[in-house]
Amino acid sequence: MPESPMETLRNSRDFRRVIEGGNREILETITLYRLPNQEGQTRIGISVTKKAGGSVRRNRIKRRIREATRRNTAFLPAGEDVVIVARRGILAAGYEGIERDIRKVKRGSAR
Repeated sequence: MPESPMETLRNSRDFRRVIEGGNREILETITLYRLPNQEGQTRIGISVTKKAGGSVRRNRIKRRIREATRRNTAFLPAGEDVVIVARRGILAAGYEGIERDIRKVKRGSAR
């Protein structure tokens, strides 16, 4: 499997740091939190609430977000930690809605 150009945020401490200390951007299908990091590389974390449904539905949402970010990395801020939180109605919007929102992300610095 080819290596991803972006790293993944895995531990809850990193998620919490970005959500509490970062800038928030509310879009139609996602809420995006971003915070500059020391690595100089974009790191992505995806969060889907259990209220979205069972594991099958939550994993489908995560796969769609992951694919949309992979295909649109040029629109994501470089050198920042990014946490993407799925909003209510993301399944109804479909993949195109997620991709459209990722393309709307502001490229400027979070600070």
